Amino acid sequence: MSIVISGGGILGLILALKLFKLTQGNLSISMVEQYLPYNCDFSMFLKKPRVIALSRDTYIELMKIDINTGLSTYSTVINRVEISEYSRSNEVFITAQDYKLSELGYVIELQKLRRKLFNCLIKKTDVCIYCPAKIQHIEHKQSYSVIHLNNGKYINSKLTIIANGTCVQSTNYYGLQCFRQNYYQTAIVAEVSTEVYHSGCAFERFTPLGPMVLLPMANNLIFLIWCVSHQQCQKVSQWSEERFIQELQNKFGWKLGKILNVGTKYFYDLWLIYSKNHISHRLALVGNAAQTLHPIGGQGFNLGVRDVTTLVEIIGQALCDNIDIGDFSVLNLYQKNRRFDQYKTILITDGLIRLFGNNYFPLVVARNLGLFFMEHCSFFKRFLINTVLSWKIE
Repeated sequence: MSIVISGGGILGLILALKLFKLTQGNLSISMVEQYLPYNCDFSMFLKKPRVIALSRDTYIELMKIDINTGLSTYSTVINRVEISEYSRSNEVFITAQDYKLSELGYVIELQKLRRKLFNCLIKKTDVCIYCPAKIQHIEHKQSYSVIHLNNGKYINSKLTIIANGTCVQSTNYYGLQCFRQNYYQTAIVAEVSTEVYHSGCAFERFTPLGPMVLLPMANNLIFLIWCVSHQQCQKVSQWSEERFIQELQNKFGWKLGKILNVGTKYFYDLWLIYSKNHISHRLALVGNAAQTLHPIGGQGFNLGVRDVTTLVEIIGQALCDNIDIGDFSVLNLYQKNRRFDQYKTILITDGLIRLFGNNYFPLVVARNLGLFFMEHCSFFKRFLINTVLSWKIE
């Protein structure tokens, strides 16, 4: 019998390594993953950005995994955040120095980190990795489940954890109900090079086309996420490279000097999708399998890491108490512990989209007033940092 983890992406690998460390190899762990990390390129995952922004808390959690090489190899420090409205003077500046911190967060390159985590996991003798493979069918028994793979093999499992795919894929496949809301927006993502070094500064700018986020990367690159309406996306996708650079320069401004180059652009539709339940019979969802969020708040991955951390703690307590880790009481505790955080993060993210993704004049006035008060009132700025950005600052 073992714990089966479906998905060898970043979250699945973090989960497996945390479970291995928790049990010191005394609990059998199996991972099922469709793609080897060495054969993956971005074209295979058009709906996944290559970088993510991590809160300080998330980064600290990842440091506990004890991989051989520090995360700094794959990450860029964020020490300043600038939030502004296009063509208006109101800006909010948040710096690590103002709060006596060494950094506000990090931008991490997913594929490099995934390869490192995968290499670390395959050295664990008590972890069995089935790759390339995927779950084809789950046969439910009272005290265990039989996981049938598409390569003809099967695994007896006390608990199956789904850590791959979007929420809608997971819920449809495993018979769970999900909520879906189409934002009718498309995210345009690309690497951008600029004349002036970013110095660890991240930018969030609200433009007439839609909100854009620019995250600092290594090699003086910037990762662009520009969320536009479907109607606007049809126009943007037809722009020449020169026209795109010109429009980006106009909407973002000259904070980083001249925009020199924009790499290959990728487009993906934006939805809010979340499972109404995190659990089923001897099964639990984490990360995107439980909720798929709009990228405007940058909270999807951070929320997923909190899923993993909570689940590992509950499994550890169940093992200490000699309770079946797949028992409903154990899984229901996980679901109860995660529900508030999930709904809170969804409400905040959805609220940001409605406030900052709309050019209706009264909302433009409201958000400019909001930016003004956030910059000039420490209470509002602290609320933004602790609640919206999920950075715990005392």
